[in-house]
Parts: sequence; structure tokens; C-alpha cells
Amino acid sequence: MSAGRGLPAGTLTFLFTDIEGSTKLQTELGTDRYQDVLETHTRILRDAFKDGGVEVRVEGDALFVVFPVAANAVRAAAAAQRALATATFPHGATVRVRMGMHTGEGRPATAEAGADYVGIDVNRAARVAAAGHGGQVLLTAATATLARADLGEGVSLRDLGEFRLKDLARPERIYQLVISGCVADFPPIRSLDQTPTFLPSQPSTFVGREREIAEGQRLLAGTRLMTLTGPGGTGKTRLSLRIAEESAHDFADGTFFVPLAPITDPELVPSTIAHTLGVQVGGSEMPLSRVLDHVRGKRILLVLDNFEQILPAAPIVGELLGASPVLKVITSSRAPLRISGEQEFPVPPLELPDPERLPALEVLAQSDAVRLFVERAMGVRPDFRVTAENAAAVAEIVYRLDGLPLAIELAAARVKVLTPQAMLPKLRQGLDMLASTARDLPERQRTLNGAIAWSWDLLNDNEKGLFGRLAVFVGGAMLPQVEEVSGEDDVLDVLSALVEQSLVRQSEIEGEPRFRMLVTIREYALLRLAESGDAEEVSRRHAAAYLKLAEEARPHFGSGDQKRWLDLIDLEHDNMRAALEWTISRGHAADASRLVFALWRYWQRRGHLVEGVNWCDRVLSLPAGEVPPLVRMRAVEAAGGLVYWRADFDRATALYSKQLEIAERIGDPAEEANAAYNLAFPLGLPLKDAGRAVELLRGAREKWKRLGDRAGVARASWALGSQLQIGPRGTIDPAKLEEALASSEEALATQRTLGNRFDLAYAQHLNGCILYKLGRFEESRRVLLEGLTLFLEDHDISGLVLIASDLAELAAAEGDDERRAVLTGIADTFARRAGTGLLNNFEEQEDRWLPRNVPAALRSALERGLAMKEAEAIAYMQDREISRD
Repeated sequence: MSAGRGLPAGTLTFLFTDIEGSTKLQTELGTDRYQDVLETHTRILRDAFKDGGVEVRVEGDALFVVFPVAANAVRAAAAAQRALATATFPHGATVRVRMGMHTGEGRPATAEAGADYVGIDVNRAARVAAAGHGGQVLLTAATATLARADLGEGVSLRDLGEFRLKDLARPERIYQLVISGCVADFPPIRSLDQTPTFLPSQPSTFVGREREIAEGQRLLAGTRLMTLTGPGGTGKTRLSLRIAEESAHDFADGTFFVPLAPITDPELVPSTIAHTLGVQVGGSEMPLSRVLDHVRGKRILLVLDNFEQILPAAPIVGELLGASPVLKVITSSRAPLRISGEQEFPVPPLELPDPERLPALEVLAQSDAVRLFVERAMGVRPDFRVTAENAAAVAEIVYRLDGLPLAIELAAARVKVLTPQAMLPKLRQGLDMLASTARDLPERQRTLNGAIAWSWDLLNDNEKGLFGRLAVFVGGAMLPQVEEVSGEDDVLDVLSALVEQSLVRQSEIEGEPRFRMLVTIREYALLRLAESGDAEEVSRRHAAAYLKLAEEARPHFGSGDQKRWLDLIDLEHDNMRAALEWTISRGHAADASRLVFALWRYWQRRGHLVEGVNWCDRVLSLPAGEVPPLVRMRAVEAAGGLVYWRADFDRATALYSKQLEIAERIGDPAEEANAAYNLAFPLGLPLKDAGRAVELLRGAREKWKRLGDRAGVARASWALGSQLQIGPRGTIDPAKLEEALASSEEALATQRTLGNRFDLAYAQHLNGCILYKLGRFEESRRVLLEGLTLFLEDHDISGLVLIASDLAELAAAEGDDERRAVLTGIADTFARRAGTGLLNNFEEQEDRWLPRNVPAALRSALERGLAMKEAEAIAYMQDREISRD
């Protein structure tokens, strides 16, 4: 048998097998002994299927095999059951295998699709197999018709009748193989007809959600009331139906679906349930009493769909549960019912790919969100596939739609006239294109806005007000910022109500609550905010709240807890961007200046240099007449720092000179020392005016000494050491290097006592450089790796650039050019990610390698470094191996 690609196509018989009760068997035997049993089982089946069968895949105890000839599939299944019946399994195990088959069109999937076969016929065969019992072979009428004339000796067919199978739109006629020497009589097959099941058939297949179906079954087993909650469009109805289908066999008196969306009066709930159950209600009779009498003592599963608009009717559900201890209820609602014994099951969006880190096509195609998009797209364009050309667009579409099934289905329907690449720009402009022309859908499911408006209409005025105001947050917000922006005294109560209504999602960040809207819901909320007339005031409060947060965070960017604050600004970066955009667009130059100063170190540390420069340019171009000199000076300092890290030394010199000029005009010695310190770097590092750089640093150090600023003195000492050691290895006077080392170690000792992680890490970078230039390689390595640890812990991308380049130079000093080339590639990757241009300066001043300088003989080593993922690159820098699983 063959496996993998090269699968047969055309008319094929699909055969599925699996062991009945495999989980129980594995639990009883233990993993090692169960593996012995599984190996014997698989060997027997493969031996029986080898003549005429092509093995497609094996998953645990399940096999999927295709046969070009239906009769061969039937004969092979019979042979397999006979062999299993006479086999002796290890450890005394009893193994019963159920098998099912169906004949239809076999269409192998493309490699990009990441599947084996596509089409409903494969699903039909799998459902037939799942309906059987251990030792039983079931087949559809299509297979029976083709194989009937050549079943093989001792094999006959038994017509079991028509059955409704899970997730198949129409009933299927099922036959059983009667095999001489094997058991012939089995319990009724597992179908939706086995017990009274009154669930609506679905016009389209159900895609994915295997984990949620299993979790729903598990929760239902332990409760009598389970409520599926989530915003409109998450697929609560379809999921509740699938859980009910899978659970129906436990309810001998029936499984019933009660659609509640059409009613808005809670008083109508009992009569609606009565109608579904077929309960006759006379003119003077109370519908609830008749329903309670009808369900008393019965084992029934009720699926109450769309409960959110009739929540006052929740006590009726409690009365139903009280009427029968074996009755259970599944509800779908945008808010929980809040009655005793309720188990809430929040329905998550579909599993999403990361559009920033796309996996291989075959992996991408297995994402539930992508699978749904592809299947619904094929419904309007049968030749649609995920390809290398459209994969990124498909991934971003489902990502932008938050994995909401309704939104994805509406978007996929547009594939008839738009490619995913053409659709994406329209989605970026808004969700208006997401509308269905299907006449059989309720209004709330024809557009995404309609689905959200259904929830909006159920809110009270306070909830509607906060719902609109929350739209100002980009990517969510923590409670303090929500409170500042809302302007409400009882914001927590109203916020809790919106969470209950599934319009806002709550998560936890370091023990504190965070609230966010799905992008699709936020867009609707923005419309409501604009209609309210409050948008300008809400945006003003938002900008003020995030200016306050940024200024609170800034002093921590060098402290012992800096990672927590850097991570927090990472989390709030989109809100910071929105605050900057608003302040700049309104011409609020002072607030915008304060924001860029508060954020510039974050931008430098976390690799946002280009973006930071752009924000500073926009801020500094605003009229500055009303901006206090100190505030203006700090915005200039922020711009100077960012362009310095971009290695734009001429512009950095101009900006830092402006900073020094304003500081001298203000007359604050601390500000003068800081400005002089800053200006020394673009003058000294490129050796443009090294003499003046040293003069500025010595002057700054003296001012800081007089002020008693130990941290400032240490920074100036560090900078002097840095200036003294500039130059290629082997070209600097050792006495000068020793002087540089003394300055650097003085700075390092002070920073250790002060706990300033930022300056401490950069002091280790400098110490490591001086030490390898002095030939003290092991000491250099130790210090550089200490610096690497700090930069890693704080996720300082710019620092990683420097350490990778330093380690490359250490390798060069030790004569290991291959390692030097790999590390050159790693440093370049980090530099491109950070947006820094300092490596170009190192090439000029220190003769360090850039990728363009690496000799041809070492290009493969360079390429290795350039291609490494971050974890692999860090491990290489640390000279250790990592698992590549």
C-alpha cells in the first residue's frame, strides 16, 4: 500500500475503521501495554487491506483506506473482521473494530490544502463508520450496489433501513455485512433516529470545533443546564446543535430544538416550547402547566436557542428542570440565564492563524477559521483553493474578522466576485461588504452589523453609553483607564453587564482584569459613539488617560521592574498610538511632546525606532508657541535619541545641540549635564569631534558630581570609557584600553548598587568589548553573556543587536571566523528588526563585519545566522544547543 501524496482519484470506496471503547481499553491496560495491542490490531488490518487498498492515514486506533474497486473493499473488510475474531491479542485484551464505507468521488486535496481528500463523500463514509458497533461493518447503498455481485464466500448483505446520521443533511440507507464466522447481530446503529430527535437539518456542513464539541459534551454530562454564551456570529446555534446531536443517544424521550429568536415576550416561552413538544393546550389551560405535566419524569434534552432577548423567562427553565430529574437543557444566549445550577460555556472564536507568522500552507489549511472560509468559498466557487498567492490574504481576512463564523461565511461568499487579495483592502476600510443575499436567513444573520445590533437593542441607556465609549480603546484596556475614560461612577456594574451580554470580553493580565471588544463589535460601537455626539470628549479623556500612564511608566524603563512596565506599554501600544494621533491631529503640541518623551525609550528598547522617529517628526512640526520650554526640550531629546540609534549622527547632533541650547536657557544644571552627555555620542562615536565629546562628558560628570547624582556620574564614566576604546582590535594603545576599562568598571559597580538594569546591561556590553580588545577572552565572554541575559529578560532588541555583534568580534579575536560569520548574520537580523543603523558605524570605526563584508567561503555560515529563528539565535549566542522539534 502507498501512503501520502500520489493518492488515487475518481470513483473510490472510502473505508474507515476504529476500535470500539479504545479510551477505556487504554485506561485499563496502561500506555505501554495498550501499544502492544494497537500494534497487533494495525498489523492485522494492514494485512487484510493490502490487496487493492491504499492506506491514506492512521490516527491512533483509526485507519482510513481507499479502494478503487468497491467489491475489494467489502472483501477486505470481511477478511479483516474474520482475522480479528480469531486473533489472540497481547495481555488478554478483547478488541472489537467497527468499520464503515461509502463509495463516491475521490478527489485528492492539493499539497497546499494540507488534507488528503476533499468532498462530502469522505465525511459520509466517516459518519457511517461512527454509527456502527465493534465487530460490525456498515456500508451505504452506493457501495452495496457496486459490490453486491462479488461479495465473496460466506458474505451477504442485510438492509438495515434509512437513518439520519450526524451532520449529514439527508437520510442514508445503510447495509450491514453478514460475515460467516463472525457476530451477525448488533444493537441498533447509532443514529439520530435511534431516539426521537427533533433537530433541524443544516444546509451546510459543520466545520471544526472538535475541542468545543467534546468540551460541551463533558460539561453537559456534569450539569443539567448548560448555556453557550458569546456575541452574535460566534456560531452558538450550530455548536449547540452539534453537542445535542452527539448527546442525543442519552435521552430516550427525545431531543428537541426550540427556536426562541422570533419572540420577544417572555410570556410566550411556555407556548413556544409546548408547540415544539407537540403538547396540546386548551383555551383555559396554562401552557406552562401543560408543558410541566408533559415532561415530568421524562429523559428529554431541550435546546433553547437565542434566549438573550427573553432573559426574564429564565425561571421557566428552572421549573422545567424541577419537573424531571433526568431532563437537561442546552441554551444559547448572548448572556447567561443566572439561575441555580447553570453551567456557562463561553464559545470562543474559531482557531486563527497568525498573519504575521504564516505557517506552511498545509498547516494553515488545517486552521478551523481557514477551513471554514475555504469550504464556504467553494460553495460559490468550486475551484477555490488556498495557494501561495492568496494564503496571506486569507489568513488576514479571518484574523481581522476575529474568527467569527458568521463574519467568515459572509466574507467567503464574496469570493464569487472578489479574490481574497482584492477583498482584504475593502475589509480594512470597514465591514459594510459583509452582507448575505440568502433569502432564507433571519435578518440578524444577513449582515454582521445586524447580528451585533440584535444585542445592542437589548441594552439599557447606561449600557449603550458605555458600549459606545469603550470603542475608543484600541486592543482593549485595563480597568483604571476604562474608569478614567467612561466618566461613570458605577462603571464596574455597567461593564459587568456588557461582559455578560458578550459584547465585551474579559481576560486577566498579571492578576488584573482587561477588557476588550472583538474588532467586528468595536467597529459597530464606533458608529454608535459617533452618533452619540460624545466622540470628541471621549477621545480627549482617552488621550489624557494614556498620557498619564506613559508618564507613570517612563521612570521605570531603567529600573529593576522595567520589564513589567515595558510589557505593559507593549500591551497598550495601540492605545498610545491612538492618543498620539488624536493629540497631534488636534494640534495639542504640549501633550504630544510629553507623550513622545515618555515613550521614546520604549520605542528604542522594543524595536520601534522608525515609528518613533516618525511620531517625533510630526510632533516637532506642530506650532510650539504655547509649549513650555522644558516640554519642548524633552521632545527634542526624544527625537535626538531615536535618530542617534538610527545612526543618523548629523541629525542627532543638530537635535542634541538644540536640547543643550534650551537647557542652558532654562538654567537647570541637571538638564545641562544630561544634554551635554547626549550630544557627546553623535560627536564621539563616529569620531566626528572626539575631543569635544570628551570635553562634554567630563563637564557633565562634574555637574552631576556637584549635584550628588551617582547615576549621572556613572553614566558619564561609562560614556568616557566607551569613547576611549573606539577602534579596531589591535590598533588601540593598551594603556588607553586600561583607562577605558577603569571608567567602565566604575560605572558598572555603581549601576549594580543602584539596580539600574538599562545602564547595567549597557555597561556589560562595553566591558565585554574592552576585555576582548585586551585579549581577556573568557572574562569578555562571561560579561557579554551577563549582558545578554539582562537584554533577553527585558526583551531589549537594540541591546541584542549589540551583544550579537560583540560576540562576533570576540569570535574573530579567538580566530573562529565561521562563528563570527554566523553571529554577523544574527546581529544583522536583530538590527533590521530593531531598525537601528549602529552596526554600519561599527563597520567603519571598528572594522566589524556586516553581511556584505563576509568572505565568499563563509557565506553559508552567514546564511545560517540570517535564517535562524530568535530562540535558535539566542541559543547559538549562548553557545548551547536547543531542541528543534
